[in-house]
Amino acid sequence: MADASASRPRPFRVVIVGAGRIGTALGLLLRETPEFEILLVDPTEPARRRAEGLALPFAEVDPSNAAHLDRILAGADAVVAAVPSSATPLVAAAARRSGTHYLDLGDDGAALEAVRREADAAQGSFVAQCGISPGLVSSLVLDLAAQSTAPADIDVRIGSLPPRPVGRLGYGLIWDVDATLREYTRPSLALIDGREALLDPLSRREPLCLRERDYEVFVSGNIPATLCRRLAGKVSSLVSRTIRYPGHADCMAFLLDEMKLRERVYMLRNLFLNALPDVPDDQLLIAISATPRGRADAKKHFRRVVEPALTGGVPIGAMRRTAASHVAAVLDLLRQERIAGAGIHAQEDIPLALLRENRFLAWFFDGAAQAHHSSTEAIS
Repeated sequence: MADASASRPRPFRVVIVGAGRIGTALGLLLRETPEFEILLVDPTEPARRRAEGLALPFAEVDPSNAAHLDRILAGADAVVAAVPSSATPLVAAAARRSGTHYLDLGDDGAALEAVRREADAAQGSFVAQCGISPGLVSSLVLDLAAQSTAPADIDVRIGSLPPRPVGRLGYGLIWDVDATLREYTRPSLALIDGREALLDPLSRREPLCLRERDYEVFVSGNIPATLCRRLAGKVSSLVSRTIRYPGHADCMAFLLDEMKLRERVYMLRNLFLNALPDVPDDQLLIAISATPRGRADAKKHFRRVVEPALTGGVPIGAMRRTAASHVAAVLDLLRQERIAGAGIHAQEDIPLALLRENRFLAWFFDGAAQAHHSSTEAIS
């Protein structure tokens, strides 16, 4: 009798560098599908214990050790850099040397430029800036812009929050602290009157009411540079703002300006890490609107509230689940060769339709999936 396993296609082998919040969430997602084979790598003891506790395959490898990382990537189809942005070039260089596809969850900056340089000589596809923002938001914004009958003011409002305010800041440890502080202290790239502009962080504060609950929004984070270039001259404005509980921006302004921590961000980082509570059950709020100038009646919206959910029997917070689902969808499209070609691929090059129909992200778009997943509902 013929061996049935011999006729099955070889699994798509994914190495996930970084066994933190996102790396483990991605590992849990991919473990549920037989088409993928995963390995988490991380040099730290807490990561090893975390992976073992979740029964995820693990290897203790420091991404700064090129020889060890190259050995791990031999035979892999893709590598995901689930590490801080500053470490992504190390993983990108290894992907270039091994000829594997490469993905990361980084943001704009020097690290991204280093990744682009590696992609120029790569044999595999390099898809940087996966996740939510940057990442999924680019496809959502392009879709809203395409629906507008005239150049529109596009307001991107996104926030991951505890289910209820915690302390004076109303916040906790949900995402990478360094990335959060960069968003609070660096100018935000935007489009104003169709042209690129830099906005002050914590500016343009406004109240926001969603589902009969009060929040505030303020400038924070960047519109990805590739999205700005794609829409420059085609929209009236495009601004990124963060959603927080009321009073958060005032507290941050006090810490950064009156307490002079803007010049000592390392001290603020230590305060956050030591004082803010860990929030495993965050909610993700997304409210993107596109309003043609002078046509408020033609305003278009994309709105979601994402709740925590079980993945492989493990509770995963909303931010991690959504970001990991986007990475998993892009990996699936690479496996299917629906994203193909060597070198860099911008998020704007991935059609929203491919993400919408993908099994890893269908729950995010499909209203019919709400009852099954109990994870998404419209903001009213």
